[in-house]
Amino acid sequence: MAYVLGGSNNESDGFTTAIANFALRAMHESNGMVNLTNVVTPTQGNEFLVPNFAPITYQDYNPAGSGGNVQGDASEQNPALGQGSITATPAVAATAFDAFYSWTTSFQLAATLGAELGESFAEKVDQRVAGAFTSFKVSPGNTYYATSADGFDRVLQLGAMELVPSGVTPGAPTAGFTANTVTELVRLIKQNFKVARMPGNPVIIIDSNGNDGVIGSSLTRLLSELTGGAVSQSGGSNLSALGNELLSTGKIENIYGCMVMSTTFLASASRTIDGDASTACLVGAYFGDSAIFTVIKEGLQIKSGEKPGGLQMWLTGLGYFGSGVGDLRRGGAINIVQD
Repeated sequence: MAYVLGGSNNESDGFTTAIANFALRAMHESNGMVNLTNVVTPTQGNEFLVPNFAPITYQDYNPAGSGGNVQGDASEQNPALGQGSITATPAVAATAFDAFYSWTTSFQLAATLGAELGESFAEKVDQRVAGAFTSFKVSPGNTYYATSADGFDRVLQLGAMELVPSGVTPGAPTAGFTANTVTELVRLIKQNFKVARMPGNPVIIIDSNGNDGVIGSSLTRLLSELTGGAVSQSGGSNLSALGNELLSTGKIENIYGCMVMSTTFLASASRTIDGDASTACLVGAYFGDSAIFTVIKEGLQIKSGEKPGGLQMWLTGLGYFGSGVGDLRRGGAINIVQD
């Protein structure tokens, strides 16, 4: 039932409160990429510093040996300590509407405005998360620290994966980093994540609106790959169930242990693929825990007031946040070829 504003009990004051409440509900119901990142608040200013510490590894010890800094042959390690920084910046959604809203409309308008502000705020945060993917290493192949004390290499930066158009065989593929199907991409990512000895399983972000020139977006390609081979077998998996999950939710919770999620917010970039330095790509990502941080200086705030002249009301949503890569060892880019 509609409730008309403008009564004698300060109902118009409740209009802004109602907008804020519906915005809060929309934000809590959002299931975006920000939920996959570490959300932090800077204690001072708008910058969050992320320490990067080189690996400390164990070495075999011989008490009768020599050559170390202590009795025996244990060499004292001096790991490099660095830091990255992520800066929060303001974001604003400003709109205006006729002042007569309080004479003619119900709280449904507040619900509509609140939901729009809440949903668009959540999307703006996800846009900045997706923008952070371009900070990962841009080329295939892992970068390693110098051989550590135990004699085994440790990953410094995970290499970028390449997803080329369907049916196209790369002229000079980088072994373990180039795929022409999305399911193969997931397998290679899982393999490289284990090569880097990262804990857990990575989350994989692909596009839902790109076009590889053959089939379409990575979401469409994955759906085709899953449902095209969907045969129910005794003791096996029904792949069409995965296709249904992907199409209904925009993600799959488990393929080779990885969660695959799609988004429309991937940034565009020109990357070198098969020697072509100007290949158009969308930049997706695969990452684990503590790879990406979202810094919230201030969450969503909603303010309203009357414009000069008294014929319009202004409504503003404010936020102060940012996203960035905190550890290049724990995630990598996915170059999704578009031409």
